[in-house]
Amino acid sequence: MAMKNTHMVGFIEGDGIGPEVMPLVRELINHVVNVCYRGEQTISWQPLLLGEQAAMSGDGEWFPQSTVSALRELKVALKGPMSSAIGGGFRSLNIALREELDLFCNMRVIKSLAGLPTPLKNAADIDLVVFRECSEDSFASIELGANTPDAQRLIEVLEQELGYYRLRFVDDCALAIKNCSKAATERLVQRAVDYALAHNRKKLTVVHKSNAWQLTEGQFQLWASDFITNHYELKSSDDGAQFIVNPQGGDIVVEQMMLDQVMQRLAQQPQQFDVLVCNNLAGDLISDLATSLIGGVGIVPSVNCNNEMALFEPSHGPFRRIAGSGLANPSATVWAGILMLEHLGMHEAAASLWSGLRDVINAHDALFQLDTRDSLNQGVSTTHIIAAIEAAIPMPA
Repeated sequence: MAMKNTHMVGFIEGDGIGPEVMPLVRELINHVVNVCYRGEQTISWQPLLLGEQAAMSGDGEWFPQSTVSALRELKVALKGPMSSAIGGGFRSLNIALREELDLFCNMRVIKSLAGLPTPLKNAADIDLVVFRECSEDSFASIELGANTPDAQRLIEVLEQELGYYRLRFVDDCALAIKNCSKAATERLVQRAVDYALAHNRKKLTVVHKSNAWQLTEGQFQLWASDFITNHYELKSSDDGAQFIVNPQGGDIVVEQMMLDQVMQRLAQQPQQFDVLVCNNLAGDLISDLATSLIGGVGIVPSVNCNNEMALFEPSHGPFRRIAGSGLANPSATVWAGILMLEHLGMHEAAASLWSGLRDVINAHDALFQLDTRDSLNQGVSTTHIIAAIEAAIPMPA
């Protein structure tokens, strides 16, 4: 008799539509796991409080340290959408989690599916993954407000101590500092390359803006290139193209590309891209543009992770406008659950749930659209969509 394998997973319902969507998705995941493994593998969900539910259930604390400690122990969690601004010194709960747990990598899986709305005529076969750095660059938010003593002091240092006199308007001038380090670059690049190798990807694009920021974006490009050269087996073609050799078979093209060019090509031929690795601001822009090409944030999942921990969630926010209507679109959360199952090594369950989600989207394009802004107009309930996905899950032979 095979031994039962229980996976301990954190479960955070989130805010807004989260409490409506997350329990249904959890039960859907339980169903597909039971169908595929018949009790030999199970998930033990550990409810954790964060955001509004934490504030209402306890002493008003939005960000309980007990939840942070539990996440460190569990290593894996399925998380609902969180509030963006909560006060109390936090820019957002998502940012607070990333900083507290050092979730330095945000991964977005962006893939076109039949039945998804798209502005492109040639949207088929879009299949790319964005690795975005989440500890530096714009994420660090090192800003000094206009007419503040800190801003005035920094301007004095720039001019009097560093000889930098290129600020045209020093009065009413706000400043921001862009930071980029070798250590942060290398650990992000390693995650992206290892993912590409493990998933038999064919191309890795290092995105940079070195023409504007030579000493930060330029270094990001150089550090990434040097790390790949020093840690992976490379070969070159006759035309000078570089490839990472995959021991499992197949090679991965390595290219460097300016952010400007990436944005242009994404809008014209997104199929050219596979795995992209970017600093924070570039990754934010690329993710949002690519997401809009395959149906919007109502479909795309997000993973915030480091080398030990991964939080799986929808890429959209809490959508308070439709909270309580029962019409929230669960697709992005379902897809996040699929990625979580893959991460746990439950590949059969992940493939079955993916098949169900894909088939429902393809067969029910007239039933509901995945742009959550239209949810109140479409009149299709969350429970209806979940039930359709469950019915479409293939039964094992």
